[in-house]
Amino acid sequence: MRWPLRLYAAVAMSVVFATTLFAHPPVSGVAFLKLSPGGHVVIRLEHDALAYALNESSTRIADAPMYQLLNGPHEDLVAAFQDGRERMGAGLRLFADDVPVTLAITQAPDLDAVLAWKHDNPAGKLPVRLEFALEGEVPGTARSLTVRFPPVLGDVILTIQTPGVEPVAIPIAAEATSPQIDTGFSSPNDQGAGPGTSGKPEERSRFNPTGTLAVVWRYIVLGFTHIIPDGPDHVLFVFGLFLLSPHLKIVLLQITAFTIAHTLTLTLTALHIVGLPSSIVEPTIAATIAFIGIENILTTKVHAWRIGVAFAFGLVHGMGVATVFNEAGFPPGQLVSSLAAFTVGVEAGHVAVLAAAFLALGWW
Repeated sequence: MRWPLRLYAAVAMSVVFATTLFAHPPVSGVAFLKLSPGGHVVIRLEHDALAYALNESSTRIADAPMYQLLNGPHEDLVAAFQDGRERMGAGLRLFADDVPVTLAITQAPDLDAVLAWKHDNPAGKLPVRLEFALEGEVPGTARSLTVRFPPVLGDVILTIQTPGVEPVAIPIAAEATSPQIDTGFSSPNDQGAGPGTSGKPEERSRFNPTGTLAVVWRYIVLGFTHIIPDGPDHVLFVFGLFLLSPHLKIVLLQITAFTIAHTLTLTLTALHIVGLPSSIVEPTIAATIAFIGIENILTTKVHAWRIGVAFAFGLVHGMGVATVFNEAGFPPGQLVSSLAAFTVGVEAGHVAVLAAAFLALGWW
């Protein structure tokens, strides 16, 4: 078979395979914690409602059971949401100085919310993003808060707003507890103690898990885990690049093209300058992986368009990942540093995959 006939065949087969494939989703949960000077706390959590209702992580569950629940009998949906509500009440934990704070669920996914979602999304494409809201009262003597989300949610980006402090957004890993969050309240020994009073600022440690370096490191880790273990599409793509030509320079050139494109669209999409729906982005990501695999079968050398495919993969995947950064509502000034750190983590994940491939197969 001659080139470009082989190229046309690879493209055609990639499109066919990709019509039923989707890439892995980005971070599934976006949460907001707001503490008022009087001690009232509100936590809002936007999440993949069907995956959570089925007690599965959105990074692992297939579409079929979610569509079955979405389009099945209403009583099944109501029962799943009720189970999810009970699990959220037990699983989302807030602590004030290590003492549990009682939280009441004031909003939760239900049948009416799904029917409204269907009305607004007639195509019915997943995910179904709905919201939990929980409220409680923090004692005026509390110095710090910590929060832990149900592990099934996976990674959650939490934006924190406390009295007198600029909001900050930090990733919380699955099964992890957040760093300590300074309430901004004075201790009983402070002059003018009570919720919302300043006490003696020079003697107080204002919220800082959250120093710049700590936040940057958290986004680097988030980017790395986005590849390993949560990014099989990236792993397959990098491994596919390696299998055709294990020469380090050639593979790194392709990965660099991906990274440049990924950073470009991740930034532009997060800034709401460009964007495509997931119904286009995810199959396109799958198509690039299929293309690499099929081309590996049809040829024995790297052609110029390989770099173009790597660049295209980076463009579309950057759009997909940026969704969570859009939803997180980053405070002014933090978006750029978070995106940069996340990109460093993603690239470190690619290098780790490549290193593993060379260690396992390079000597062949």
